[in-house]
Amino acid sequence: MNETIKKNLVTLAILQRTDAARETIEKYLSGVDQRIEGLSQRLSVVEQQVTEAQLQLDTLKKQYRADENETKSIEAGVAKSDAKLGSVKTNKEYQSILKEIDDLKVKKSAIEDRMIDMLEQLEAAEKQVKVLKADRVDLAREVEEQQNLIRKEAEAQSQELASLNQERDEIWAELDPKMQKIYGRAKHQGKGVAVAAVSDGVCQVCRINIPPQAFIELMRLDSMSMCPNCQRIIYPKAIIEGA
Repeated sequence: MNETIKKNLVTLAILQRTDAARETIEKYLSGVDQRIEGLSQRLSVVEQQVTEAQLQLDTLKKQYRADENETKSIEAGVAKSDAKLGSVKTNKEYQSILKEIDDLKVKKSAIEDRMIDMLEQLEAAEKQVKVLKADRVDLAREVEEQQNLIRKEAEAQSQELASLNQERDEIWAELDPKMQKIYGRAKHQGKGVAVAAVSDGVCQVCRINIPPQAFIELMRLDSMSMCPNCQRIIYPKAIIEGA
């Protein structure tokens, strides 16, 4: 067993674990803004629903007030026509005024029927606005709490990342330039994973069996070994992780 090879493999294994932890945190942090924005969008949807429901309610109220004013205007017209009846001089004029009064009453009745229907719509619209506003308050509280938790976790993860970065710099400094190049090349070939443990003759990253002779040479720790399948640096898990 070459102690230098063993020491380098131990260092590379620690470096790989550090890089893996850094990558996990960086991936988490890269999605923080998106998660916060996603929560804000949830709230925006409810706020839009409140706005639309309030607009519908306001429109109904405006229409109801307009109908109220129209019925009052009709009532005034009926009263004015009634006043005319006492001063008419011909039957034709009398009948004309009566028809005018009847038409106004029919129109008023239709408007009042519409207003009765509108009262039900107003009640339903007011209830919907009330429910949506309550939902908005609850969701706003929930969104704020979740966003604060995300920010708090992001801060903790950022601190952990800073610690890992410092740790990596220290580990990297322990490696000689040759090992640094080997690690960098293996990391590129291994799509971000440079080092893999071998347990029971199986590469723990690509899950392929190591050929018997290659496994025997690996266990001797006389030289650096690469996985014949994924081209990552490999080490015997039982020896290195137990070191």
